[in-house]
Amino acid sequence: MKKIGIITFHNSYNCGSMMESYAIQTVIQRLGYEVEIINFSSKGQQEIYSVRFKNNSIKNILKNIILLPHEKRIKNNNRQYEEFKNKYFNLSKEYHQSSEIIEKYDIVIAGSDQIWNITIDDYDDAYFLNWVKKAKKIAYAPSFGAKKIQDNTDDVSKYIKLLNAFDAISIRENNGQKWIMDLIDKKVPVVLDPTLLLDLCDYEKIICKYKKTFQKYIFFYAPTFDKEICKFVQKISNKYNMKVITWSSKSFYLRRIKKYGFQIVDSESPEIYLNLIKNAELVITTSFHGTIFSTIFRNRFITVKNGNMYGSDDRVLTLLKQMKLENRLMSFSFNNNYNYLEEVDYTDYESVISGLKEKSLTYLKNSLEEKNEK
Repeated sequence: MKKIGIITFHNSYNCGSMMESYAIQTVIQRLGYEVEIINFSSKGQQEIYSVRFKNNSIKNILKNIILLPHEKRIKNNNRQYEEFKNKYFNLSKEYHQSSEIIEKYDIVIAGSDQIWNITIDDYDDAYFLNWVKKAKKIAYAPSFGAKKIQDNTDDVSKYIKLLNAFDAISIRENNGQKWIMDLIDKKVPVVLDPTLLLDLCDYEKIICKYKKTFQKYIFFYAPTFDKEICKFVQKISNKYNMKVITWSSKSFYLRRIKKYGFQIVDSESPEIYLNLIKNAELVITTSFHGTIFSTIFRNRFITVKNGNMYGSDDRVLTLLKQMKLENRLMSFSFNNNYNYLEEVDYTDYESVISGLKEKSLTYLKNSLEEKNEK
């Protein structure tokens, strides 16, 4: 049996990252392979998700002072992410440098998530498989995170060389497809995020019962908070007299989001995240994976159009176009006459997702089965 190593952002204390890691591992296991997630985490990634910021600036010192009363809660959240990772992932030994990784695989898969976004703090060349010398290299649905490599490095040739070393490449967004064509003159397929390759029943198995019972609520999932979007959510909450449950403790406390009347969950984990999405009357999100899981649970949802979604960031736009649900992408301009609780039309969703899933799985199967040309 061939052994496959997966390298992705599984160490991020982020529900989307952890769930896509769970999904790609599960899918490949079901295809009959021995699978291991390469337990790599760069120094930058560890710093992003640490309880405290580095005391290397006045700004960070002030942030740590604000977070001090909430450290216990943040530590508990981090502990639960670690518990999820250790419960559900088949992990290799731990690595913090790409040069440390032991190459013991027949095939290595990079992806999914924003592992090819070279501008973020947790990026590392390890995700372009610079450490792989013998194994077959496959990219499954990585994302550039709306950051074009050519615009963000003085060493484009390095990435051209790394991309050309792959045996098979797919990408997650339409812009990424164009950028790879510009870099290496290859048309690569746009495939589904791994989370969409599993079924609803797969997620039902890992949802935990949240100890607090909310009656009717809006779940507002935003990795970071924008004050204008918060005001938009607040107006929807007031219109329907419905409480808002939200997420992302560090950002919640640093940006003083409590002033909008929102309630932060007292515990964060992927299992609770799925529970809150499933049982919400309405999900409002700025997140790619928040959008995905809203559709998986057939929720009423709004994806708020913000920032670069008006420009080069086509992550959510690609997703919603694929699903024929572009009308769920809205600006944060409140309209009191609009029914934000209208049912979402999922009429075409099943057939559309079925076709995209078949295409994506076919790419993955063929990539794994074809002989290594190196």
